[in-house]
Amino acid sequence: MLNRMNKIKTSYSCLSILSLLLGMCIYLFFRDLNNMLLFKFIPQPVFTKDIIIQLKPSFFSYILKYNFPYMLWFLSGILLMRFIWFYNEKFQKFYIFVFYGVFFIYVMCKYFNHFPGTFDWLDLLFMGIGAFVEGLLYYKLFKRRFV
Repeated sequence: MLNRMNKIKTSYSCLSILSLLLGMCIYLFFRDLNNMLLFKFIPQPVFTKDIIIQLKPSFFSYILKYNFPYMLWFLSGILLMRFIWFYNEKFQKFYIFVFYGVFFIYVMCKYFNHFPGTFDWLDLLFMGIGAFVEGLLYYKLFKRRFV
């Protein structure tokens, strides 16, 4: 049983990294990085200027380019909290809710122009969907089987 628990814990770390990388790849392949605040502090890699894949404008391409990365990064953070506090469910719940709050405050600060970036209600919606699906899968695949 302990070996299986360690495999599940390891899968949380792998899924967290994968989710983070997928969100980064969406930015890298589909977004214009010239206006990113990050590249005001560090030089933009040369290869990123030629790599953009143009998508036909549609509602789905908009969601892919602008909302999915936030959802994936949010999901990555939740999975990281599950990985770090894997054996302590009380701390796990606490830190996941703190993470929810931090991300919500970050998005709302963009709404009130306290942080650079564009506020989008769909960001909140997709982060909520990501959190809901992750919580549902956690309950169905892990909690019901092992607790």
